Amino acid sequence: MTTSKSLTLSILFGGVLTLSACSSEPVDGAALAAEKGCVACHGQDGKAIADIYPNLNGQWQRYLRLQLQAYKSQKRENAVMYGMAKDLTDEEIRILAAHYGK
Repeated sequence: MTTSKSLTLSILFGGVLTLSACSSEPVDGAALAAEKGCVACHGQDGKAIADIYPNLNGQWQRYLRLQLQAYKSQKRENAVMYGMAKDLTDEEIRILAAHYGK
């Protein structure tokens, strides 16, 4: 096998490994909500499990995104929600907002 073909195969194989690693991340909102612990208070469908927690179902996606970003940056103060939001990526915030919002 020539060096050129070997290099091409190595690049292609590396690309496949990279895509495989990326595809293992949850993109389903319900799965992500369960993984991140959102369902413990806000329920799977956004109906809170107790009156002390807000319902998320029916909220605007933009509102939910902004609130999660505010918790993450501590512009909105809540120790529990900061702990939940601090490690969320922008993409995860978008997915969660799409899952719970309208």
